[in-house]
Amino acid sequence: MSHRPNENLDTEGLEQASVHTQLTASNVGFRLLQKMGWKTGKGLGKNEQGILEPIRADMRDAKLGVGKQEEDDFFTSEENVQRKKLNIELEETEEHIKKREVIAEREHKIRSEVQEIQKVFFCSLCNKQYKLAHEFESHLSSYDHNHRKRFKEMREMQSSSGNRDDRQKREQQREEKELAKIAQLADAHRKQQQQEKSEAPAESVAPKKIAGPSNQDQRQALKFGFSKMAPSKAPVGNASKKPKVLTKVSSVFGNDSDDDS
Repeated sequence: MSHRPNENLDTEGLEQASVHTQLTASNVGFRLLQKMGWKTGKGLGKNEQGILEPIRADMRDAKLGVGKQEEDDFFTSEENVQRKKLNIELEETEEHIKKREVIAEREHKIRSEVQEIQKVFFCSLCNKQYKLAHEFESHLSSYDHNHRKRFKEMREMQSSSGNRDDRQKREQQREEKELAKIAQLADAHRKQQQQEKSEAPAESVAPKKIAGPSNQDQRQALKFGFSKMAPSKAPVGNASKKPKVLTKVSSVFGNDSDDDS
């Protein structure tokens, strides 16, 4: 209990073990080996076939088994490493070349035949290839395949209805354009008729307006005397024109005026 541990180990009376020094007779392991029949300088085993030199254990960090490092060093040494030869470096005979061509042709033929057979088991809807018939049948009855099939049918129905609606819409637009053209032509024709009707009375009234001032000047120039106003006789000018009502002009001598003669 009074022993106190030192901080550093005292190595003055210790002897370092080494593979170069043999075990002394005072060693416990040495005495046990002698009791089991081992003799100094002989190998272990019934027939003394064991190694005489001890296995050297150097200081290392790797946790490899006994002899593993020597094995790795042997196989990774430069003189023992042999790389695989390239196809160019291999010396082939004509027989090897023909044999390789025959094998390649046969494999290609078999592969093409298998692909032709497996085309029957290809699902274009799901883009899946099967090798066996029962796998393909189970796929056709699966939920994934039927779901894709129903979705495709729905898309086709929507596209067909959409095309029909577009066609009807285009026809309706074409009919509207035709009706607009017809209405525009009818409006232009109606405006033309109205313009012709408005121009016809203007041409018939124009001569009356031109002849009117000359008659009034003549009438005003001839109005004098003491006679009463009498109804006008045949009008001056064209007989087809309506008689005009004369206005009453006062005289300096009275209220009566001469008729237009």
